[in-house]
Amino acid sequence: MADPPTQSVADPTDDLFDRYTLPKIALAVILAASLIGTWVTVTFAGGTVFDAVAKWAYFVALGVLTGGLLWKHTFVRPADLSTEADAYCAEMYDRFERIAAGALAVLAISGSVVFAEYVGRISTDLVFSFGMGVLALVALGVMIIWRNGSVTDQFRHPLGLLALGVALALVAITALAEVALRGFDPVAGLVRILHLLAFAVWVGGAVWNIFVAVPTGQKRPTVAVVRAAGQQLERFRWAVRFVIPTILLTGVYQAVDALGTTLTGYLGTIVGLAILAKVGFIGLLVVIFKLCPMWRACSPIEGVCELEDLGGSVPADTEPGNRDGDAEVANSD
Repeated sequence: MADPPTQSVADPTDDLFDRYTLPKIALAVILAASLIGTWVTVTFAGGTVFDAVAKWAYFVALGVLTGGLLWKHTFVRPADLSTEADAYCAEMYDRFERIAAGALAVLAISGSVVFAEYVGRISTDLVFSFGMGVLALVALGVMIIWRNGSVTDQFRHPLGLLALGVALALVAITALAEVALRGFDPVAGLVRILHLLAFAVWVGGAVWNIFVAVPTGQKRPTVAVVRAAGQQLERFRWAVRFVIPTILLTGVYQAVDALGTTLTGYLGTIVGLAILAKVGFIGLLVVIFKLCPMWRACSPIEGVCELEDLGGSVPADTEPGNRDGDAEVANSD
C-alpha cells in the first residue's frame, strides 16, 4: 500500500528513529544482568557454567517470544490496522516472524537441555508440564509462521492468542520448576513467576521495539505511522512502569532469601558480588531511562516528542486522551 506523499515526515523522524543508541545499550545491560542472575540461580542449584548459558538462552528466547506476542496482539490495536499504518503493522509482523523463527530454534535446543536438568530433580508432573509447554509453544510458533496471512487475519487470531497463553503459562511453569530445584516454597514460587514474567515482557518488548518497530518506522515515516508507533510504544511504556519495580523488588527478595541481609555475605563471595553487580545493572537501566528523554529518544520513562514537531497535522481520527501516545516515536525500549 503506497503511503500518501502529503503525509511524509521523513526528515524530522529520521533523526528521532535513529536516536536509540541508549535503548540498545539498555538491552545489552538487560541481557548482561539476566546472564548474571541466571548464573547465580544455577550455581545455587548446583549447576555448571554450561547449564547457566543454556538456561539463559532459554530465558531470553522465551522472553522474546512472550513479549513479542504480547506486543503483536495487545499493544497493536484494531485502529492501527484500519488506517494508513496497516502496511507498517504488516511489515512489523513479517519482521517479528523472522526473529521468532530464530527464537523458536533456540527455545527448542536450550529447552531440551533445561528439560534434561529437571528430570529426576523435580516432580514428574512439573517436568511433564514443562516439556509439553515447550513442545506446544514451538509447534504453535511454527504453525503461525507457516500459515502467515494478511495483517488483519493474523491480529488476535485464535492461534496467536493461544500461543501467547501457552508462552505465559510456560513462564509460570519454568519459574515453579526453578524454585523446585532448591525445595519448593509457595511464596518463592510466586516471586519467581513475577520476576520471570517481568523479564519476558521487558526483553521481548525491547527486542520488538529496537529490531521490529524502529527499522520498519524508518522505512515508512508518515504521520499515520508515527502516530501508530507512538501509541504502541506508550502501551509498552505503561507495562515497563510496573516491570522495573517488579524486577527490582523480586530480585532483592530472591537475593535476601538466598544470602540474607548481612553485607559481608555479599562482599565475601563471588555469588554475592554477582548479585550486587546485577542490582547495579538495574540501577544503570533506571539512569538510562532518565537520560533518554533528554536526548528526545522516546523511552518508557516520561519524555514526549510532540507529533507537531515532526511536521504535518494530526489526522482527525486521533484518539482523545492519548497525547503522550500520539507524540511518541517507537525508537527505544
